[in-house]
Amino acid sequence: MTLFAVNLLQFALIAVAGLGVALTVTRPRLRAVSALLAMSAVWMVFNFLEETSGFRDVWLVTPAFRLAYPPLVYLVVRGVMIAGPALRWRDWPHALPFLAALALTPQIGLVEHAARISLFVYSAAALLLVRRFHQTTRDMRSDARTIQLNWMIAMIIVYIIDGVFDMVRMDALWLHPYWPWLGSPSAYVFQIAVSLVFVSILVVLAVRHARLFAGLEAGALAGRPGGPASRQGTDEAVGKTGAPIRDFQRVEAAVRDDALYTEPRLTRLEVATASGLSERAVTRAIKVATGRNFNDYINSLRIEDVCAMMRDDTRSGARRRVIDLAFTAGFSSKSVFNAVFKRETGQTPSAFTETIGGEVQGARSGPGPR
Repeated sequence: MTLFAVNLLQFALIAVAGLGVALTVTRPRLRAVSALLAMSAVWMVFNFLEETSGFRDVWLVTPAFRLAYPPLVYLVVRGVMIAGPALRWRDWPHALPFLAALALTPQIGLVEHAARISLFVYSAAALLLVRRFHQTTRDMRSDARTIQLNWMIAMIIVYIIDGVFDMVRMDALWLHPYWPWLGSPSAYVFQIAVSLVFVSILVVLAVRHARLFAGLEAGALAGRPGGPASRQGTDEAVGKTGAPIRDFQRVEAAVRDDALYTEPRLTRLEVATASGLSERAVTRAIKVATGRNFNDYINSLRIEDVCAMMRDDTRSGARRRVIDLAFTAGFSSKSVFNAVFKRETGQTPSAFTETIGGEVQGARSGPGPR
């Protein structure tokens, strides 16, 4: 048996995917990742058999795998966001297109059309889920910007590009005369290499997953905060005239008087508990009174605190680092602090320091002699 470069890449992908399965299968929240990695390994096994032992003539299985990946990628994205098991029994309908494709492999054209639809539908659903996650966390958490899933958006885009390339290489045969490389073995090697990189990055991210936040409740992305604590308070007061403003006064008292904003991972639930309101009442009160979401409101208080400390330090001649002041005020990320500071003040921290330094110097010197 003669092995080619693509076969070595197939072996590498099987090994990496198998290692990933071993590292993730015991973690319920990573079961979707385990399923995706296992599917990748099985896909490569069938790929190898079809190319080296004539298995293609017995049962052409690999086209069906193009219907397995889109729902698994979507479930991986959902599993990163939601607490609890990433795969549930009610998710089984997502496997139906793949199972049907296994029985319809002689109808390869039909399978290919279904794969194209599945790729774009599930990818769009995954991107919309990430967008909803960002919106929801900004209404629920003060550290929303530190847990944004921009890396996940990048992964989905890479997956889409890889899928489109596979379609062009396998299905758009009319392009091959104009771009012969698409029909060459090197294009296939490139395809497998990209898949290997994708799987490797997925394994690394899965191993680091324990450092991520605990995840939202299952109903959070649908706008249904759950749990007894989130339902306590005065839901009935939300609809009354003037209630949001009165509620905001309670929120302000709780957040400012108790300096809750200095808690790096402050949540809307904690503010609701401290103010005696429901989570929905807190959200509406902040929105009506300030026009901001929860995350922006809390960060504006932190910037206000940092600016006050910077002024005090300038007057007293203290030399505390700005980043230390930021951490004292509740920020946990330098990049997030810098971005929020510029948005709130219109200046960078260093420029703001120079500005208040000039103000203090001018106040000390006073008006000159007449």
